[in-house]
Amino acid sequence: MKVLLVEDEELTRDGICMCIPWEKLGISSVVTAEDGEEGLARALEEKPDIIMADVRMPRMDGITMAFEIRKVLKRCRFIFISGYCDKEYLKSAIRLSAVNYIEKPVEPSEVVEALKASILQLEKEKRRDAMEEEYYARLNGLAEEVPSEDQIPQSWTSSMHLADKIEKYIREHFSDPDLSLTLLADHFSLSKQYMCWLYKKEKQETINQFLTRTRLKWAKEYMRRNPQVKIKQVAEKSGFGDCSYFIKIYKKQEQITPADFLNSLRQGAQP
Repeated sequence: MKVLLVEDEELTRDGICMCIPWEKLGISSVVTAEDGEEGLARALEEKPDIIMADVRMPRMDGITMAFEIRKVLKRCRFIFISGYCDKEYLKSAIRLSAVNYIEKPVEPSEVVEALKASILQLEKEKRRDAMEEEYYARLNGLAEEVPSEDQIPQSWTSSMHLADKIEKYIREHFSDPDLSLTLLADHFSLSKQYMCWLYKKEKQETINQFLTRTRLKWAKEYMRRNPQVKIKQVAEKSGFGDCSYFIKIYKKQEQITPADFLNSLRQGAQP
């Protein structure tokens, strides 16, 4: 992992270099530059993973420099440093997917936390890239044996449970009738094809199967607790939207229609 520090104030630049436990964070190289123009040149030459940059510098400010760097280095992470609370600069930092924005005087602990966040994001991308390579290799019949869990680098473990995260998101949003594979893929920044492959590989069922199962389980419990409810209301609350489709899927899964299930509950509740 390589870091580029662009800071025109020598005292701040040297202080950051000396106070941060770079090696403990897994950072093997720290390159410095004194202004935006030099920072741009060093970035294109060194290709750092993380760039820490002062916002206001002579010759070229940090935001302008970062936009130029982003044209070439698509995945590097930016951490901006400034003594100015300028909302416009903050908006630009957000557009650049900046991990953090640190105000001067710089606190080493804040720098460490920002670096950790950047490293975590980069490691997640590496894991996804590796799994996508495996996916496309398998499509082309080129894949070798999938590595066992203990052969996967420790730095990848933070993103090992992406399928679990997909499940968690579905459990929290299943009632949204607009929830779809496209929405999920966009949310997790994955291609839809790769996301479906990954999920089925780890969970042995498709995402749509899990979504339908989750909605039906909730619908059944909701009817059990509210036997006077209307079927259309159940369909809407469970995310099916289309009442006819809900009835069809429920009957296929439970071998009984929602209406018959509700009737059985109502009869059982009678004295």
